[in-house]
Amino acid sequence: MSSLLQTIARRGAFFLFATLEIGCIYLVIKYNSSQQEVANSSWLLYSGRLMEEREQIKEYLKLDQLNQQLREENAKLLSRMPNAFYTEKVVIDSVQNDSLRQRYTIIAAEIINKSPLSGNITYVLNRGYIHGVEPHQGVFNQEGVVGIVTQVSPRHARVMSLMHRDMRLSAGLRAKAYFGTLRWVGGDTRYATLSAIPEYAPVATGDTVETTGYSNIFPTGIAIGTVHEIQPISGENTYNIKVKLFNDFFNVNHAYIVRDLLKEDLEQLDKQPQ
Repeated sequence: MSSLLQTIARRGAFFLFATLEIGCIYLVIKYNSSQQEVANSSWLLYSGRLMEEREQIKEYLKLDQLNQQLREENAKLLSRMPNAFYTEKVVIDSVQNDSLRQRYTIIAAEIINKSPLSGNITYVLNRGYIHGVEPHQGVFNQEGVVGIVTQVSPRHARVMSLMHRDMRLSAGLRAKAYFGTLRWVGGDTRYATLSAIPEYAPVATGDTVETTGYSNIFPTGIAIGTVHEIQPISGENTYNIKVKLFNDFFNVNHAYIVRDLLKEDLEQLDKQPQ
């Protein structure tokens, strides 16, 4: 209180001048019709602009909510894509039962943290095990594969991106029966290497590389990139294929998590003695 009084005392002349100016302007407008018209028109003009600005700000603040709704709707649609189902076909005594069963569901997520801009990129998502997220689930976005979940807490998950030296992914050529292992070997983050493709495989520059579904992490057909360069390996009768990736891993902001409903069923095979 004392500091407020001191400020008023030091700047008393300024406050008095401002008060008198406001009073004069009020009296001029109140007792002069022409000034009233000018003041009213100015008020309407600037109040209209303020209203427009306020509405634009309100619409802008709604964008995050609308975008989240769109991502959740996209996740539902992706869960209904053909590669999210599998076919159960049984033929017994000429009686056929042919039906589609859901295998994959999709969870929409947002990336809330990233590792520094270097190799071995990791992300943190705003979804955890209370949302159905578990380790070893695949993560992708509208461009293609992003990575694999490695750690999960109740509300968050860490993702090892495709740009990590420990990442391995089963990948193959679209519409062709040849597949191998995709990994980033360091260096340029725009490229990865697809290895163990036989040299007799009909590979061409520009061919699309996608997930195979053999790793039980991603559905078949999630895009990864295109064939950029074909490198024969001497003495091995195989190719190393340099793949230009669709994703820019420094600019990934949103993603979808793949949940495999057959995971427990498939893991039982690994527990059984061979």
